[in-house]
Amino acid sequence: MIKRHKELSCLILAGGESKRFGENKALFSFAGFTFIERALNVALDVSPDIVISIREEAQINEYSTAVDKIIKKRCEKNKKEKFNIKLISDDINCGLKGPVKGIFSSIKSLSGEFILVMECDAPFFNTEAARALISKAKTENVGAVVPLWPNSVVEPLLACYKRNDIIHILNLLNNYSLSLKDDFLFNDAINILRLLPSVYYYSVMDIAENSPNLPPYIFININNKQDLDKMAKDKKVFPAYNKSLMKDNAKSVKIRKVNKFFDVKNPKNVPYGIMAKALYYWWVYAVTKNYIYFEKSICFFKKDSAVYLKHGLNFMGNKLIKILPGLNNIITL
Repeated sequence: MIKRHKELSCLILAGGESKRFGENKALFSFAGFTFIERALNVALDVSPDIVISIREEAQINEYSTAVDKIIKKRCEKNKKEKFNIKLISDDINCGLKGPVKGIFSSIKSLSGEFILVMECDAPFFNTEAARALISKAKTENVGAVVPLWPNSVVEPLLACYKRNDIIHILNLLNNYSLSLKDDFLFNDAINILRLLPSVYYYSVMDIAENSPNLPPYIFININNKQDLDKMAKDKKVFPAYNKSLMKDNAKSVKIRKVNKFFDVKNPKNVPYGIMAKALYYWWVYAVTKNYIYFEKSICFFKKDSAVYLKHGLNFMGNKLIKILPGLNNIITL
């Protein structure tokens, strides 16, 4: 019997360009099912309220075929089963890019208190893994639960979020992106985690220990067909899984922050908190090109990074070196 969560909705990200894969990953067939069919089956096991995020309306027909196939199979098993599955294309007026744009464009069409975000290129992710993230989000009372690899890499596109928290953050990021345009550098999904008031970084090793049927490779996403072939042959060659490369040995940890953000579209609040000020001063610098504000912004970004480094989340702590221009020459995180 299917155990669904009434307060949960699912968002499947299927709008990627799949440049490294060579063809549309979502529609690629692996062991009898396409990637999108695999993700949809998991989503339907935990919630009837589902959005599939696609890049453009032209993709609706080809994705609808996959959706109809799964619905037909499930109805054959249980005619009373009800679904609410929507295909939503990216909002052309959104200033964000990549998967974050897909999340922004789709999330308001979902009604659950919690949103399980799933990238469709994680073909081994299963129902039990989904429930592990959902359960932790409820018990920890946080804005998000995200898988954490021992080498401190996180999986923000395979995570459970609290709907109201993430909508607020996405609106904020979108307003900044529309205002800053080319000076907006925070399209990576990990910036959602950086801005949320609370996040539980859930070690995949802890998940595996609590659930013997959930080996860590469950959370691996596939970037190319060679990776998939190796995985199918049980060759654990991925950096995120290879124990010899897990030098940091990051542990499960809850990070809480207090921020009152300045919204460039509705500038009512005075920014309060490390990330709130970091983002605010970056906006002022981008608008004025006054280097003083660049330095102020960097100072607060550095403080925020220190929070993650303190807890062994080096991937999160050091990410700014790659994001902010000139940062590597100014500070050492």
